[in-house]
Formats: sequence, C-alpha cells, structure tokens
Amino acid sequence: MAEYKGIVGTKIRNYTTNPDNPITGEVWYNETDNVLKFSYPNTTTAGSWRTQANMNTARKDGAGFGSYNSAIFAGGGSYTADVESWNGTAWTEVNNLNLGRVHLGGAGADNTAAIVFGGFTHPPSTHRAETELWNGTNWTEVNNLGTARYRPAGSGTSTSAIGFGGNVPPNDASGATEEWNGTNWTEVNDLNTAREALAASGTTEANLGFGGYEPAVSAKTESWNGTNWTEVNDLNTARYALGGSDNGTNTSALAFGGATPSMVANTELWNGTNWTEQNDLSTARGKGGGAGTATNALAFGGEDSSPGVTTATEEWTGAGAPIGAFSSAPSLNTARANIAGMGITTAALAVGGRNPVIASNEQYNGSSWTEVNDLNTARHSAAPSGTTTSALASGGETATAFVAVVEEWNGSAWTEVADLNTTRGEGGGAGANAEAALVYGGGPGNLAVTEEWNGSAWTEVNDLNTGIIQSTLGLGRTYTAALAVGGRNPPTNYLSKTENWNGTNWTEVNDLNTGRATAGGQTGSNTSAQAIGGYTGTAYTAANENWNGVSWVEVADLSTGRSGSGGAGADSTSILAYGGFTPSVTAESEEWSGSTTVTKTVGAS
Repeated sequence: MAEYKGIVGTKIRNYTTNPDNPITGEVWYNETDNVLKFSYPNTTTAGSWRTQANMNTARKDGAGFGSYNSAIFAGGGSYTADVESWNGTAWTEVNNLNLGRVHLGGAGADNTAAIVFGGFTHPPSTHRAETELWNGTNWTEVNNLGTARYRPAGSGTSTSAIGFGGNVPPNDASGATEEWNGTNWTEVNDLNTAREALAASGTTEANLGFGGYEPAVSAKTESWNGTNWTEVNDLNTARYALGGSDNGTNTSALAFGGATPSMVANTELWNGTNWTEQNDLSTARGKGGGAGTATNALAFGGEDSSPGVTTATEEWTGAGAPIGAFSSAPSLNTARANIAGMGITTAALAVGGRNPVIASNEQYNGSSWTEVNDLNTARHSAAPSGTTTSALASGGETATAFVAVVEEWNGSAWTEVADLNTTRGEGGGAGANAEAALVYGGGPGNLAVTEEWNGSAWTEVNDLNTGIIQSTLGLGRTYTAALAVGGRNPPTNYLSKTENWNGTNWTEVNDLNTGRATAGGQTGSNTSAQAIGGYTGTAYTAANENWNGVSWVEVADLSTGRSGSGGAGADSTSILAYGGFTPSVTAESEEWSGSTTVTKTVGAS
C-alpha cells in the first residue's frame, strides 16, 4: 500500500492554522483547532449554458458537428450550400458544399476534417445519398450512402463515421445504419426502432442514438456497441430535431433543445444508465446544430419558439468548473471613492478620489498599499489607463467643476500633459501605458465623445452609440480594444448597456444582467473581465458579473456592496477592488480569484 508521503511528496505537516497554498490532496495538522484538515478545489455541481457569438446567417435544418471550440454548420436554410466554421470565438463563412440541401447528416471531430451525407433537395423533392468530404478548405464529392435518406443522425470523424435512422423513400422512418471507413459506406445492423430527426453521440464502436420521430415523438434511446443496437432508458422529455454532443460517447452524452412539437430548451445528461435533467438552454430551439461532449458542448442556429430562425449560439460547461470568490485584501491607507484604478492584482494604483476630493496616490505591490507622489490637480473620477510604471489620469471632477486636465505617471511622479479636447469626468478609460490611451463618455450631461491619445495629443474618434456618465471607469488593456459598461443617463436611468470598441467603432453587445453605474473599472479586457459592484439607483450592489468576450454571467458577489471603487486586473481570473462608497467611504479592499478551494476537517461530513 502506498504511503501518504509517497502520494503527496511530504509528511503530514503542522501549521498554526492552515497553509496559504495547500497542495491538492495534502493533509495537515491545524494546531489552533487541534484537528487534521485537507482541501479540495471548489467547483460547480451542475452544468450551465452561456451565450456565445452568433452565427452570421440564421438557419435551420443543417448539419452541425465538431467540438465546443471547433465546429461546422453546413447546409440547411432554403436548400443552401452555405457553410460556417466556429473557432471558439467567432463564426466565419467558408467554402460552400457542392450540393445545397436540408436535413443532412454530418460527422467530424473539429472544423478541419469532416463529412456530410444524405439530405433533401427540392424541386423536385428528392432524398439524397451524396457524401462530401471536408479537408478544412474545400468540399469534395466521395462515395454515396447505400440508402438515400434525410434527417439521419451522424457522428464520428471524416475517416470513421456512423450514420443511422432518417427518412427514406417514399416517406418512411428508417432504422438503417451505415458505417464510413474513409472511402465507402457499409450497411450494418439496424436500430431497433425506426425513426428520423434523432441525435447521436459517439463513435463507430460506441454510440448513442436518442429522441426522434417514429412518426410519434420519441424519447427512446439506443446504445451501439460496434455490432448491435440495444434499447436503454428513455429521455425524460420526448422530442425530435434535438441537438446532441456528437463527440461524446455512449456512456456520457448531452441532449438539448428539440421539438415536442413546440420548441423546448430542455437539457439532459446521460451517465451511461439514465438521463438527468440539467439547466436549460437560454434560447428554446430545435432543428439546429450540436457539437462537443457532455462536459463541453455547443448549440447553434435552428428554429426558436417565436417562431423564427435564429443565429444564437450557446456554450455548455458541465459540472466541475472552478468557482471564483472574493476574499479580504489589504486596505488602502486613505478611505476614498470614485478612484481612478489601474494595473493588475499584484501591482496597482489608486489615484485621486472623493473624501472629499483628494490628490492622494497609493501603490499596491501585492501585499500592501504605500503612499506615493500625489496628483498635481486633486480630483475624482478621472479616466484611468496604464500600469504602475506608465499611466494616465485623464479629466475628472474637482470640488467645483469637471476638468480636461491630463497627467502622466512615470512610476514615480505625475506630470501634466496635453488636455483633453472635451472637458469631462466620470467617463471611461483604456490603454496599456501612457503613450496610447482612450477616453470615452462621461459628464457633464451624458457624453458620447471618444478621444484617442498618441503620446502627445488627443484626437476625437467615433462616438459611443449611447452617451453615458458614470460607466465603469474603463475596461481595456489597450486603446484599440475596450468596453463601456453600464452607467447612467441623467438623472435616474441606470443602464445595463455594453459597447465594444475595436479601434475604430463602438458596437453594442450583450447587456449586463444588473443595470448600474460606477462599477469598479480596469478589471480586465474586452475579452475577459468582471463588472464589480456599482449603484443601481436604489442600492450599493455587491453584484459581480463575468464577461467572456460575448456575454455577462452572474458569479459570486463582493463581500461588501460598493460603488465607485478602484479596480485592477489583467483578466477575469484575478481582480482587485478597493475603496468606494458602501455607502460610507471605505478603505477596504477585496481580491477575486477565479478558482478557490474548500477546506474540511478529516472525518467531518
């Protein structure tokens, strides 16, 4: 039997309380509590869907397959040959199929190699047997299916795939199953129950077929062992035209959406024995594409419940994802709010603020705050950009007025540089350093004006779509990629709007879940960020939302609701929030970690 030291690498150690960074699997003796303790990663107990970037063209009845970060949607729509490829971030139109068709099947591990087969064309109404092979660039016609059909299920790879079920002439559900070896299709044993519009998960050696239409709507599930199909436990919700984790297995699969005949959002997880209901899709839909596995899947396109055809894409993350949380961090020396914050969690600045209006500047080194040289002009709500060694504080508000003053930080002192063209405060800022920055929005009123800094002068560029004041004080690590999040249209319209800057234009993207003003700024980039705290018009909120480049999702709250805090962080995995109104002015800081642990006592439940 292996000893503890052989597994973990050390003997059991004594600590006054708990170690700062315990090793996974480590057991230690806590001298204060006089007990043995251990820790393990804190993870989710259930999966969930999250909005991803939309397809370019809304359509249904195509073939969808691949992985959650590398997928294809081919054909569908109005007998189209169009194909889109997913790279984990965006959909791109690629070369068309040779034969436009609907209700076709497909298989492929990713977007670089795949096959599509079967389908339906009109006029005249024709069941198709054609197969096309994708090499990542072009489609090539290869050997046909043995049985022409539409609405088949399929999964596998471009060299080893399986297609089963579907509708065959003249208009009948089929149980016919064929295997593809990279060159030819071979008929193998049929499904026990003939059906069409079912979903698949697995390979030629181990597959799962579920749902479909018999012509009654079906909940049946069958498992393939490489030779025969065996009936196993049914879905909880009978449906057809559903999505599935085509790259899963016959022991681990995901079923989502479909028609009952009304479109549903139901998601079910297969563990090899039973289906269990999970968190629903955000958009009820059927007749769309599905890709991935039971732990990481993608749903895209299809027909929604409006009824209408959708471009919506959603990503599934199964149970076991890390859970983030805030913990206490060292306090500022001077309590304040409406701070210009910049930097990362181990190297940050807290510049100016309101307590009342101050010029104070503090620097954080990962363990404590130190007072460093003050601003030349005391103010709060300046637009921040840069780092602890090269930064700008642009505009802001003194005790009596908004100002256009801009100061540059070189790591030790502030120097006045060229003013903003538009006097403002309480706007957003972005930029990697003092030589290239962006300032947008703010007041007085609710400005949409955006200005770009080249190291010596400010130039007006394209405006925000919606003028705002008191947005986050900026989210963006460069002047060419930024977010304007939330804010307020005076006097009482608290916004959930988000706009994305691509270096040329602002584009409205998905909204916050909780509308608010003066959330902490500089807490990430336009692809990975957090919106922390803020004021909703009625309360100082602790709400914390995570941005993945496409959508906002609520995650663990701040310990203390606050607005006007300073913020620092390179991305959403590690964030620092400091100061703010609670409603009283505070010096307290909190640090966010995107992954946390749970500590337990040995023997305790």
